[in-house]
Amino acid sequence: MLHRLPRSVRWTLVLAVLGAVTVSVVQSWASGAPGTGGWTQTQWGPVGPADRDLLIKVRTAGLWELPTGQQAEQQAVSPAVKEVGRHLAVEHAELDAQVRQVADQLGVQLPTKATDQQVGWMNEISAATGTDYDKIVVQRLRQAHGIVLPIISEVRVSTRNTLVRQFAETADTTVTRHIGYLESTGLVDFAALPEAPSPGLLSGGTSWMDMIVPALVFLAAAGAAIGLIASLRRSRKKDTPTRGGPTTGRDLATLHSGPIPTIPAPRRERQPAPSSERPDPLARYDRITQQDDPGSPRPRASRHSYRNTNPPPRRADPAASHRS
Repeated sequence: MLHRLPRSVRWTLVLAVLGAVTVSVVQSWASGAPGTGGWTQTQWGPVGPADRDLLIKVRTAGLWELPTGQQAEQQAVSPAVKEVGRHLAVEHAELDAQVRQVADQLGVQLPTKATDQQVGWMNEISAATGTDYDKIVVQRLRQAHGIVLPIISEVRVSTRNTLVRQFAETADTTVTRHIGYLESTGLVDFAALPEAPSPGLLSGGTSWMDMIVPALVFLAAAGAAIGLIASLRRSRKKDTPTRGGPTTGRDLATLHSGPIPTIPAPRRERQPAPSSERPDPLARYDRITQQDDPGSPRPRASRHSYRNTNPPPRRADPAASHRS
C-alpha cells in the first residue's frame, strides 16, 4: 500500500519517524549513560542500567571536581572558598576510591576522563581571576552537585543490589554535605541554577522539549491516516466505471494508448420505391392501344406517365410528288 501513497505523504512519514527516533536517542544520551547494557546477576543482587549509570556519574564527577577543589584551595581569594575547595578535594578523593572499588566488584567499566561539558567548566574556571574566580568556581560546583544528587537519591530508593545501595547512601551523604559547603560561602546565584526536570506530560508541568516526540509521532500518524484515505479513494475511483468521456489529460493518454475498437456500420436495407414512382407495366400497353384506335378518347397525360417512344408517321410532301 506504501507505493500508492503520494510522494509528499511518504516523505512526511519518513521524516517524522526519523525525527522521533533521533530525538529519543538524543534524550537518552542526555539523560543517562547509553550502552550500559541490561541486567546482570551478582552475589549482592542484580545490577541494572540505573546502577551502572550511578557509578559512571559519580566517577565522572570526581574526575573534574577533585582537581577543581585543589585549584580553588590555591587560587581562591576568599578564605571560605579556599576552605571549601580543600574539603571537596579530600572527600572526592575518598569517594572516587569507593566508586572504583564497587565498580570493580560488580564488573562495571568506568570512564577515565571527564565529559566535554565538565572540561568546558574547568576551562571557564581557570580563565577567571580574583573575585570572579570565586563566584564562578562556587557556581559551577554547586550546579554539578545539584545535577548528580537526584540520580543518587533515585538509585538509593530503587536499586535491588545491596552493594550499590550502600554506596548510594555514602554518595548521597557526601554530595549533600558538599552542597552545604558551597552554599555557606554566600556566592551561589540560585536564580541561575538549572530548573528541575519536567515530571511528564500529564503532570501539568510540561515544557516544549517534552512535546517534541509526541508531536513527531502525531505527524507520523496523521500522515499515515491521510495516505490511507487517499489510497482508498483512489482504489474506489478505479473500481467505479466512469460516466461520459475522459475529463483529464491522464484519462486521454490512457484512452489513446490502448487499441481503438472499430464498430461496423449498420447495414442499410433497400427501401422500396414509392408507388407513384414505380412504372406500371400495363401503362405502355394502354398507350399503344389508344394510338391504334383513333376513335377512343386520349387520356390526359400525367407527369408520371412515360412518353411514347414511337415517332409519329411522316406526312407525304405534295411538292415532292409534283416534282416527280
